[in-house]
Amino acid sequence: MAALLAVLALPAGPAGSQEPTDTTPLNPCDDAALRLKCPDLTMAPPSHLRVKKAGRVLRLQAENRIVNIGRGPLEVRAHRGDSSIYAEAYQAIHRTGGGVTFFPEAGLVYWKAIPGQGHYWKYWRAARFELWTLNADGTRDRLQRTGPKLSYCFRDLDRVRGGRDVPRGRVYPACSQSAKRRDMKLGTSVGWADVYPETYHENWISITGLRGCFAFVHRADPEGELIEQREDNNLGVRRIRLPPVKGRVRGC
Repeated sequence: MAALLAVLALPAGPAGSQEPTDTTPLNPCDDAALRLKCPDLTMAPPSHLRVKKAGRVLRLQAENRIVNIGRGPLEVRAHRGDSSIYAEAYQAIHRTGGGVTFFPEAGLVYWKAIPGQGHYWKYWRAARFELWTLNADGTRDRLQRTGPKLSYCFRDLDRVRGGRDVPRGRVYPACSQSAKRRDMKLGTSVGWADVYPETYHENWISITGLRGCFAFVHRADPEGELIEQREDNNLGVRRIRLPPVKGRVRGC
């Protein structure tokens, strides 16, 4: 959850005593008076797995999908000042009945190089690839490795849900490739997904030397910089057994 959120503080007790302070951040999406139509990001389980050797590194590639299942669009805006490579982002949350409420300190948009394609203005730390060890009961234990991919356009690529609030056509296009662009708006509408195939740049995680069962996790908003309806449903998980057999990854 973004750092700007308000914090509850319990009233002080009688003289000579000290009451504990509740530092649980408030989610503005839960405040009915604000009438916010908040986004809710989740990720599909890793799919289209492919094993590829790159030098001494054994890579597990995977398609990944960030899906918005909330009440309103995920929309991030940024204005670039003097920097030529990044802009501080703020989040725009639409309101019931019209209008938008802005929340600052929502991460960064930066000028990301993609080999063979040029540069794009992308949102940094939109999602992350993770490998976790598993306990005997199948729950996740320790974070073992993370992948290099953190940057996403936030766009409407695939319409994956129906419903009254789901736009029939794309609202948020591919991210800009203009180095002169100073104002950026990125987003993913309700019921839409931002999708990257397994062959896309950085869509992999190292599985070199690993043996046993692991949870392969795709995690949206890993640093909690975006405001969402829920924070406990950001994961897409697939259990895998390593090492691969004949170039294929099995389930656990």
